[in-house]
Amino acid sequence: MSLGFKQLRFGEGFQRTDLVTVSAGDIHVYGISLDIAGTEVSRASRILSDEERARADCLVSESHRHQFIVAHAGLRLILSRYCGEPSHGLAIQKSVQGKPFVPDYPLVRFNLTHAHGRAIIAVANDREIGVDLEKIRPEVDVIALAKRFLSDRDVTFIKSSGPGQHHQRFLQAWVAREAVFKATGTGMTFPFHGAHFELASRGAEGRLILGDGKTEGAIRFVQFLPLDLGWVGAVAADGRDWSIVLCNTT
Repeated sequence: MSLGFKQLRFGEGFQRTDLVTVSAGDIHVYGISLDIAGTEVSRASRILSDEERARADCLVSESHRHQFIVAHAGLRLILSRYCGEPSHGLAIQKSVQGKPFVPDYPLVRFNLTHAHGRAIIAVANDREIGVDLEKIRPEVDVIALAKRFLSDRDVTFIKSSGPGQHHQRFLQAWVAREAVFKATGTGMTFPFHGAHFELASRGAEGRLILGDGKTEGAIRFVQFLPLDLGWVGAVAADGRDWSIVLCNTT
């Protein structure tokens, strides 16, 4: 079963539902379609904080602005299920590293990513998580990009597959890094020569090995999301004793 991407409806007011809990060994993952009608975008904007609306206003592209609004309002709607609070009233702050959190509910950990009209939201219980999503673009020379930004081991990993799999493997190595860095809150630092990605034999998971490019350091485990053909997404989290649970937005 692949992760579905559904449109959200942003009704007026807060409708209390049963509180959703996530067990220590699970990570809940939601898919959201960001392509919604303008009236819904207006309703979604009302859920955001003043700071989030200001960030949206800074985006020149109307399409990017609308998608930002819907993604962050969707995050608030989903978090309200875990916190039991109105979505518009949640106080979402950022750590000194820029990682968002809800100070009133410190055990509710979450992460958001959005690209090309889709968003993924991951929620965990007292476990730092990161998520990333990318769309395969066949016109891009991924070997050249890998040589510029990734490690020599990553280039070998990409080239070792058939030509038809180069884009898939490049994005696996890329989203694994994005997810790991978002989980740790350290942010992306170019180039990525000091780390390399290893794919598990069954292809649904792997590990990012951090180091200085010569010696191997910390290991971060990553699981790939079941997505439609042409998309690659990954979740990274502390430890490896966790499983992904695909959730419905309704």
